[in-house]
Order: sequence, then structure tokens, then C-alpha cells
Amino acid sequence: MLFNIGAVNKVLDLYCRNMNHVDLAKKSVQLGVITSVFLVLIKVTAWYVTGSISLCASMTDSLMDAFTSFALFQALRYSNVKFDKEHNFGHEKVEGVVSIFQCLIIFYSGIKILTEAYEAISQPQEIQNTAWGIAIMIVSTIAVYQLLYFQNYAASKTDSMLVKGDSLHYLSDFCMNLGVIASLILSKFFGYVDVVFGSAVGLYILYSVSLIMKNALIDLMDEALPEAAQKKIKQIVADVDGVKEIKLLRTRSAGMKKYIEVRIRVDANLNILEACKITREVECQLSGLYEKLDVLVKPEV
Repeated sequence: MLFNIGAVNKVLDLYCRNMNHVDLAKKSVQLGVITSVFLVLIKVTAWYVTGSISLCASMTDSLMDAFTSFALFQALRYSNVKFDKEHNFGHEKVEGVVSIFQCLIIFYSGIKILTEAYEAISQPQEIQNTAWGIAIMIVSTIAVYQLLYFQNYAASKTDSMLVKGDSLHYLSDFCMNLGVIASLILSKFFGYVDVVFGSAVGLYILYSVSLIMKNALIDLMDEALPEAAQKKIKQIVADVDGVKEIKLLRTRSAGMKKYIEVRIRVDANLNILEACKITREVECQLSGLYEKLDVLVKPEV
């Protein structure tokens, strides 16, 4: 509900009505780059005036976000390049490759945060100017929320693994910001709450890495589409007149692009033109499932 408000979605539908899925994904990542740079600038200021370890952790994460979002934007541009002699099936799998790179960046930021927390335990420092820190983090939280909302919207429309991964990372940033605010407030009463929360954020970021890595490997290993999607495909094919049986269904995804291969059994008495007409109808019915789709239908008797 927090990232799915009907009235806001209608406004976004109107704003994005002329964008295809690739343009929408690019717009989402572009917004991520702009937002993360803004967050780095204000969090550097907040860290300087407060000396908070959890704020340092948040700033480090935002810096990694900026580099990651820029890399994702370049990957989206490349993944939309059409096939060539060296890449006969296109360049969509670059999304999975860059997602692995994204995991390494996020992993580093998580380890960095845990290291900073450990050093803070050894050499504890009192947090200064908490009011300034809280005010800056509230601004930061609002900025991340508007980005997260748009990324969730874009992910629901495009099914892009890169956008989903980026959104997952910024969700951890959103939770981190809320926690930093609580940490700055409670640090007045509990001395080590800042360090404890910084450590918790570091561990959560490492957990986020495992989720992004899983999605990237699913893409790179050509895992089949979800069971619900396969059932829908089978139902569409079976409803086409002339299809006697579905003998084989193979599916996979590469970035935002989906691949469907279907072998159908048709009446043995049909001539080649009649069989081709049935396969074209199957392809036509399946074409509306995804914006970026490669369908191959083979008739057999």
C-alpha cells in the first residue's frame, strides 16, 4: 500500500503513456542516479556535523548507489541494442551480468559499514548536532520514497530485473534512513544504539545482496518463467482453434525480454498453409503477453 496508491498511479500512467518498457526502465534508473547523487551530498553534510556511525553507513551506501545506478543505466542502453553477428540473440543478458557487478558493489558497502561499526565500538565518539542530522535525514527519506515509488511502478510495468534490483537496494536505503533518524534520537539516551543500528544495516545490506544475486543467476541460467506464467501460456495456446495438443513448452527470460517456444500438434490432414495459419494465430495470441517477446511456434502432426 505504501508504494501502490491508486491516484498516484493514475498520474504516472498519464505521464508515462508514451513510454515503452525500455524508456520507462531508463527513466527509473536515471532518477536513481540523480537521487543518489543528491543523497550523497546531503548525507556528507549530515555526517560531518554529527559524526554518527549509522549516518556514515547510510552515506557510504548512497555513494555505492550512485555508482551502481550509473552502471545500470549504461547496461539498459546496451541491452536494447539489436542482435549482431557476434550476439545473434541480442544483448539482453547484459542485465544479468551487470546485476552480478551490482551485487559486488552492495557487498562491499555492507562490509564497509560493519567495519565502521566495529571501529566505533573500539573508539566511541559522542554524536553532535543531532537536530541537524535528523532534519537532513528526513529530507533524505522523502527523496528516497519518491524514487522508490517510481521504481516500483516501473518494475511492475517492465518486469526489468535491473529495475527490481535497484528498487530492492533503495528499499534498504529507505529502511536505513528511518533507522538513522531513530538512532540519532535514541543516541541521547542509549550510548551504543548508533553502533548497533549501523551493524544491523550492514547485515541487512548483505542479505539484500543474496536476493539480487538469486535473480541475476535465474536470468543467466535461463530458468523457466514462473509456473503461473507457463499455465497462462498453455491456456492461451490450447484455446486456439486447430491446436490438438501442446507437445512442448520452453520459456526463459533475458533481462526484460521473454522467450517462448511451443510445439503444437495439429490435424494430420491439414496442408502446410493451414498449419502455418494456426501457428501464426498462436503467435498472435501470445504476442500480447509481454512487450519484449520472442515467440517460436512449431507445428507437428
